[in-house]
Amino acid sequence: RGGSRQERPRGHKGGGKAMYNSEGSLGPGSALIPPATPSSLQKGRGDSPVPKASVGISTIPNFGKGDENQDTYVASCSESGTKCFVGVFDGHGDQGKRMSHFARNEMSKRLFGHQDLQTNPAAALEYAYRETQEKIEKEHRHQAELSGTTAIAAYQHRNKLVVANVGDSRAVLGRCDTAGQTMAAVDLSSDQKPSRPDERQRVLAAGGTVDQMSIPVLQRGGVRWIRAGPERVMDKQGMGGLAMSRSLGDLRLHPYVSAQPEMLERKLDTRDKVLVLGSDGVWDQLSSQEAVDIAAKHEDPRSAAREITGVARHRWQIATEGQMSDDITAVVVKLGHDGSHGPPSSAAATPPRTATLTSFFGGNQRRGLSRNEGNSRSPADIVGA
Repeated sequence: RGGSRQERPRGHKGGGKAMYNSEGSLGPGSALIPPATPSSLQKGRGDSPVPKASVGISTIPNFGKGDENQDTYVASCSESGTKCFVGVFDGHGDQGKRMSHFARNEMSKRLFGHQDLQTNPAAALEYAYRETQEKIEKEHRHQAELSGTTAIAAYQHRNKLVVANVGDSRAVLGRCDTAGQTMAAVDLSSDQKPSRPDERQRVLAAGGTVDQMSIPVLQRGGVRWIRAGPERVMDKQGMGGLAMSRSLGDLRLHPYVSAQPEMLERKLDTRDKVLVLGSDGVWDQLSSQEAVDIAAKHEDPRSAAREITGVARHRWQIATEGQMSDDITAVVVKLGHDGSHGPPSSAAATPPRTATLTSFFGGNQRRGLSRNEGNSRSPADIVGA
């Protein structure tokens, strides 16, 4: 149990378009590629350094929990690498896989179709979250009653970065010191759990409850109920039990569980070297700094993503004595700056070329398989199996 093999990314040379339809499955539709900037908005940009993104992805299914990987991801870069949209979606509940895949496709469609994406990307990304939740409520109400997904997403356009988050997936930035010798982790999101004081207060103010699950324990011929595990969001009757305080879906626990994302905007400079997004399968085992330290060793973001998920998987096996591992997904974005300097790399991997017109979609994996993907050297179309 828990064995895995690497699966080579599949794709073809050509237009670099990933397709989807309104049901959230991949099929005929529009290209999920960041739209081109209109010529009227290309003037007066100044001489600020512009990072060029290259992306690597690795996802490993759970063992000991179920038969499918409920994590999925999106990673979409423009041909120049100056625009990049990445996200990780960690589904939960019986319909968690359906929720994460639907949210991934719907959010990408809404973001890239927003009229203000070029001028106000934060508003466009927040709109994409809101529309995705509304679409879940209208089209998947039954499946989303007790199922949902996290959504951590980042949109980079030139030196502007916008991050949005619901749930306990996380985004972390690796930033060099002024001497370029060490790289510090800068959290771009805060895990939304009911144990977080402000989130606990919000849940209680909305009429929900926060408590641990009660577990029956045999004692002296009788049964005693004890509280154990992380604090969870429950309704007034003590039903539910979600270990995060925000998500997409989970309609039975609204309004206690919110779908409103926490937003962050940041201006990037030459000291910002790498962006790491991960599901909680990563963060339950690695600190933000550990993930950044791993990413800093590699020129190739694919190698960085593989090592992050590999270390997390190994630690799950040790912590549970080989009994269980969560789904584990990492997306690593290298922010290249021509002529800039950073910590020396110890990786032997060949650095990826300039980012190509590429869109990656993940998921649909059987237990025991891992997928490791990244930028190809020519435009590619890569989707989950």
